[in-house]
Amino acid sequence: MYGLRQEITPPSGVEHAVFLKLTPSSLDASPSSLRKVLNNLVVARSSLLRIFEVVEEPAPLPSLEEAEERARAGTSKLGTEAVEGEVEMDEGGEGFVNMAKVKTLPAGASITPTTVTRLHLLREHRLHGSITGLGVVKTITTSEDGLDRLVISFRDAKISLMEWSDVVYDLMTVSIHTYERAPQVLSTDSSTWRAKLRMDPSYRCAALSLPKDAFAILPFHTPAEIDMVDNERGFAKDIPYSPSFVLDLREIDQRIKNVLDYTFVPGFNNPTLAIAFQGVQTWTGRLNEYKDTVAIFFITIDTITRSYPIISQVENMPFDTMYIVPSPPSLGGLFLVTPNSIVHVDQTSRTVGIAVNGWANRVSASSLPVQVDEETNSPLDLRLEGSTLAFIREDSVLLFLADGTIRRVTVEMEGRIISRLAVTDVIAQTSPASVLAIAPVSSDEQIFVGSVAGPSVLVRVTHVEEVVEKVKPQLAAPQDDLDMELDEEIYGDIATQAMADRTAGPDVETITTLRFALRDCLPGHGIISHMTFGVSTQEDRPSPELIACTGVGHLSGFTRFTKHLPTRTKRKVPAIGGAQGVWSMFVKRASNSKMDRSNADVRDTIIISTNAAPAPGLSRVITTTSNGDVTILSRATGVTITAAPFFQNTRFVQVMNDRLRLMGGDGTERLVVKDVDASGQAQAKIIAACVSDPFVLVRREDDTVALFVGDTMTGKIVRSDRFDFPHCSGISIYTDRTGVFHLEKGSASAPDSLGATEELENILDSNRGTSWLALLLVTGEMQILSLPDLRIVFSTPSLSSLPLLAIHDSTSTMSSDADSLKDATRIIQFCIAPIGDSICPKPYLIVLTQDQLVAAYEISIAPRSLKTTSALPIRLVKTFSRLLEEPPSDLYSPRSLITFELDGGEIPLSGVFCTGHNPFWLLSRRWSPLHLYPAAHPIAHAFTPCSMLSDRGDFLLYSDEGPALMQWVGDVQLGLDLPYRDIRVGRQYTAVIFDPATQHIVAVSTQKSSFVLFDDEGKRLWTPDTPGVSDPVCESSSLELISPDTWTSIDGYEFEQNEFVNTAESVSLETLSAEKGQKDFIVVGTTIYRGEDLAVKGATYIFEVVEVVREPGSLKRRNKLKLLCRDEAKGPVTAVCGMNGYLVSSMGQKVYVRAFDLDERLIGMAFLDVGLYVTSLATLKNLLLISDAVKGVWFACFQEDPFKLIVLSKDSEAPPISNANFFFDEGGEMAFVTTDENGVRLLCRTEFDGQEEHKTVLTVARRPAQAEEDDIAREEIVATQVQSALVCATLEASISILAPVDSTMYKRLALLQGQLVRNVQHVAALNPKGYRTVPNDKVSRPLTKGILDGCFLTAFVDLPVERQIGVTKQIGTEPTVILSDLRELWRTW
Repeated sequence: MYGLRQEITPPSGVEHAVFLKLTPSSLDASPSSLRKVLNNLVVARSSLLRIFEVVEEPAPLPSLEEAEERARAGTSKLGTEAVEGEVEMDEGGEGFVNMAKVKTLPAGASITPTTVTRLHLLREHRLHGSITGLGVVKTITTSEDGLDRLVISFRDAKISLMEWSDVVYDLMTVSIHTYERAPQVLSTDSSTWRAKLRMDPSYRCAALSLPKDAFAILPFHTPAEIDMVDNERGFAKDIPYSPSFVLDLREIDQRIKNVLDYTFVPGFNNPTLAIAFQGVQTWTGRLNEYKDTVAIFFITIDTITRSYPIISQVENMPFDTMYIVPSPPSLGGLFLVTPNSIVHVDQTSRTVGIAVNGWANRVSASSLPVQVDEETNSPLDLRLEGSTLAFIREDSVLLFLADGTIRRVTVEMEGRIISRLAVTDVIAQTSPASVLAIAPVSSDEQIFVGSVAGPSVLVRVTHVEEVVEKVKPQLAAPQDDLDMELDEEIYGDIATQAMADRTAGPDVETITTLRFALRDCLPGHGIISHMTFGVSTQEDRPSPELIACTGVGHLSGFTRFTKHLPTRTKRKVPAIGGAQGVWSMFVKRASNSKMDRSNADVRDTIIISTNAAPAPGLSRVITTTSNGDVTILSRATGVTITAAPFFQNTRFVQVMNDRLRLMGGDGTERLVVKDVDASGQAQAKIIAACVSDPFVLVRREDDTVALFVGDTMTGKIVRSDRFDFPHCSGISIYTDRTGVFHLEKGSASAPDSLGATEELENILDSNRGTSWLALLLVTGEMQILSLPDLRIVFSTPSLSSLPLLAIHDSTSTMSSDADSLKDATRIIQFCIAPIGDSICPKPYLIVLTQDQLVAAYEISIAPRSLKTTSALPIRLVKTFSRLLEEPPSDLYSPRSLITFELDGGEIPLSGVFCTGHNPFWLLSRRWSPLHLYPAAHPIAHAFTPCSMLSDRGDFLLYSDEGPALMQWVGDVQLGLDLPYRDIRVGRQYTAVIFDPATQHIVAVSTQKSSFVLFDDEGKRLWTPDTPGVSDPVCESSSLELISPDTWTSIDGYEFEQNEFVNTAESVSLETLSAEKGQKDFIVVGTTIYRGEDLAVKGATYIFEVVEVVREPGSLKRRNKLKLLCRDEAKGPVTAVCGMNGYLVSSMGQKVYVRAFDLDERLIGMAFLDVGLYVTSLATLKNLLLISDAVKGVWFACFQEDPFKLIVLSKDSEAPPISNANFFFDEGGEMAFVTTDENGVRLLCRTEFDGQEEHKTVLTVARRPAQAEEDDIAREEIVATQVQSALVCATLEASISILAPVDSTMYKRLALLQGQLVRNVQHVAALNPKGYRTVPNDKVSRPLTKGILDGCFLTAFVDLPVERQIGVTKQIGTEPTVILSDLRELWRTW
């Protein structure tokens, strides 16, 4: 049996981040540009790498609603807002300037509009390696191009040096350095160590930690080395590094072992490492013998002579040291952070520290002052586990705690020596920080707070010096320099006290205030601790959703994933019709209407719909009455191809099969232009059309194309004969407002003074943009023409082969091989559309092929290095490709790509909607790549945004249920591979259950509580005896019943303070209270702490969700949790499940099968002695699969006569297992799939490295592939067969699915996977096969056969057609066969 593992959502959060000057755009410091790229930000989480631009751009203008609100408030009149700093309009509002009230600008003042800082995604990659560190290096080439290089380290002891290539618009690999064959790595289990990357601040070398106290050192060439060796000058520019080597610390000093952390220390002539290690290991039970066992050695690395002298050493540091942070050269030394204190150590072994709780002086022989809380005047009680310490400036130190709070560490100096440290009160709160990236020092520091527990934020920190009276320090009032919609409960600007007292007089002092301002945010839902499938009731029809417990701390809650974009119907509108097409637009109804309001600021007034049946079709012009009813203004015979506003929204044009109709806002016909040739003969039927005022482009059945141009002054539409259009298979008109489409100065196509589309329409509407015409010729060539001069400014002959990069090439012609490929890759639809946030969308070329493949090309400005001769300097970079499901022949509906702009909630979104069978949305956010989201309906005939009937976020959709006015579900969020909805509760949830009977959610929440031991007389055994020393904490759980409508708790059950829940499941048990004999109950297994001297106990709880009497005056039913049974156990209950109406549960080292008697007690039926700790139980009929944390997997069966559990087999290797599940296909073949900390194992057959432990695994039924239509017998057989799929969630918050694969299909795809490993260039030069290989010393060769890597197979779809044919030819098949296999396997669930 074989399987395919496909990742359906990437890892969430940010674990590594770094600022750098990576792309040439970050070097452009032109002051005249409104959009400025400050620098680049690279973030990583597990195998996901993302590259951003940090862009400073003008703030968006207020919306119409905000302007109307100001007008109603009397602060301004609509449409007459004055530019701040310039002039004010008079009270009459007629547009005249009242010179008596003109504001005078002070000297040096600027009227530059307010700017915002945003993160814009450039590229995203899923690498074949787990990233463990990011670094920045300046090589010799940096002095020529000014760009930094990126260093990436991986878990399997590899370092990749990357640089940005503006030619391919992506990262390119300079070199890769592997140490996986080093003796230290080969002899160590990879799961027991983590490769940490550290960079020298002077960019002289990089260090990677290896097992057994060794470092891999990668030196980089410096200008000094080049001057010393002249003959290596050119060589060093090509190869910017020297040979790397492995540094064994034991060879330097035998005392160095058990390395805790290390870092480079700045300010030395040679690279200098500070290494914190524990020569003698100890723990809290041995503090009387060994207490301060950590030492810090400062070692200088001479990469030329290969000498490593120890220049300083500091011993007797606290044993619980967590990490060290280097200080700036002005301070010297480094900071050492323990769970209880912060200590500064310099090279002279002088230490200065501060204790943040009373435990610091108990676990260490040093005597540190305890920080006092300024408000309560009592010692602080902080815990620094999970904290991050960072210098944002040489005199500013920030401490980020695990709960998201930010405190400042003040450093008091006596001359050049640190005399005292202090920790201030909380100055701000953000997400729990996993990594900090600090931009280069400037007046306003940019700090990126990366988090794996929730959203990651970009924060600006401003230092402000103020002279104040000498009073007790107080927190400054929150301030914000930008009016932004922020979550003030999580983020905010708050000031803190000065770092040093600079006395300016006897009664005043100068303090430095820190002001925090949120600039941008990268959403993240945090880790997934548990998940289950539920039913969403917020849509028109119930739909499945995946409910996950996500987040940490105050960011905890639920995340609900759906496989389609959820929508809801607001209103059925059968009177509109529109089975063939529907269009909604704003058209002015009076000729004297004001023309100073754009389409985005008004609501639609006209809807045009068309139906093809009955022949020859019927078109309607529709509007609404004052009470909101739909009324038809006019009708016309024939099918409408398209309709759009015309002549600055005073008219609209209606393109039909044989004519163009110019219509007024009242629905009357003003002009008819027949599509005839010069002799008056009718042309072929029009089948496609595009409209962009004042241009109308049509394509006919015979592939001929014609352009009609409107004259605003005369109100006429005439055919343009300035260009002899070739035969085309696709047409598109694009209006660019991004500035990407612009003619090169001095080109033959560029006018001398005016732009290519400068005409009356541009004068009347300055925000209109430039218009461009795109043609897809029947030969496969794509051309872009400028309007209105109709000159070819861009041409590429290779679009039909779907290349990775397309640039202007007007000289080359398609080869005979390409001609043979043209029919196989025929493009049936294409369009150029802006996609993304409507404020800053990106232009994309969307291509839809006959093979049901959709591809997207990002259009960007071509660099000069490409040396393109195009008058339009653009390039097309392929960033997205996806296979679509084959439409059934009996339900076939032609597809159509429709551009739209909808109000997505916080900000409007621009995208593309594709009609037809299995319709979908193409959407993206500025911080995410392009995503395809399936629509909720199986078929869509027509679509248009519509604000006439209700809100601006509504749209009309003609689906299988007829025409309806719809909208997105309000709280849906986009940006991941699956749409999701976040529900932040602020409580940590460890388990979630869906009760199918009541469709309510039952969740287990945990909170920290004090753990107190009592003696037999009820007295406390231990009481905190010192301020700052508190009771230990433990987790206590509660069970909550959550309403599916409001997602709030409506009932609950509190467990004991020292009791927490291990497992909770919905189990079907036999009962006399149900007609069917079985009912679903909520079964909970717990652990009860009793201190170190007593063994833990446990208990099994059985709850039922029951309906109670409604509250007076309420029409909704009420539900409560009812406790039916509590059965105490001698050991912890770690796993439960159901089997044929019986309850199967683990209690310590035993597994019991029990019956639920009379709904009030559990009666034992059978038991089995198993391993040490049962991690999961899975059943299939009377078969039982048991996984153990030490003893591996047990396979047993249960018999009822007599009652007995029988062991059928055991895993001979007995590895630690976290989950075990049954896995079977439609042919009836069954296997066991187990997961451990390394990944997935198909038992006894194959091993697959998933890189992260699978926290939870769900088994779902999976429908087999559809049978052939002419084989009825096969359909009947397939309908009775079932196959399973496993949905897995990892600790890194990614979700994957493991699906069965047919043996014939597997052999074909396995050969393809091997070809892709050898023939495709991989990012960072990593090895995809080695990434999924599990080291196993018990077999002669790795067990790699059996599970396919679905993420890696997506590389085949991204390949150009020529390479697809070349790859498949080597394995004896065709691309269509491979695409059909992948299309069948790539299903969500």
